[in-house]
Amino acid sequence: MVYKLIRFLANLYVSIYYKIVVSGLEKVPEEGALLISANHIHWADPILVACKIPNRHISYLGKKELFDIKPLGWLLRKIDVIPVHRGANDVKAIKNSLRALKNEDALGIFPEGTRMKAGERKPVETGFVTLALKTQAQIVPVGIKGSYRFREKIEIKIGDPILLQNPEGRKRTKDEIHEMAEEVMDTIRELAK
Repeated sequence: MVYKLIRFLANLYVSIYYKIVVSGLEKVPEEGALLISANHIHWADPILVACKIPNRHISYLGKKELFDIKPLGWLLRKIDVIPVHRGANDVKAIKNSLRALKNEDALGIFPEGTRMKAGERKPVETGFVTLALKTQAQIVPVGIKGSYRFREKIEIKIGDPILLQNPEGRKRTKDEIHEMAEEVMDTIRELAK
């Protein structure tokens, strides 16, 4: 209930403040476990994606420090944001993410792990690929492009869902997982052009 109200209010705000163009919305499955994986250029990216993919309730991973800000932390918990201790092997965040995906929910993840300027690159975090392989969640690549200035155009391009699988009888190596993560991120970057 709180999620729907917050999404409604946020959608009003972003629709007034920005000119948002969404393409590929029909590619988002209405059911089943999903990892909505996007590039991250602005603090409002998760809000825009949640508002403009209305057919799914999207839980996000958010840095733990945000939960320490009194009213914000309460709100983040109410809209199912999962706190993450960045720079650490956060077992609780991993378990909560796995639980969400096993419940066939949608989980929003930014594979670069933090905000990046357009065109800037850093090594991609591989956790989202591991989650996808363990849960058979489809990865929906999303590219975000725009300036986030008043009434400026922001484009959200949604790509075809990607289903990653382990070869019969064995798990993927770390190198294979890293390569898969880079391939997905390349797809996201292409959508963000």
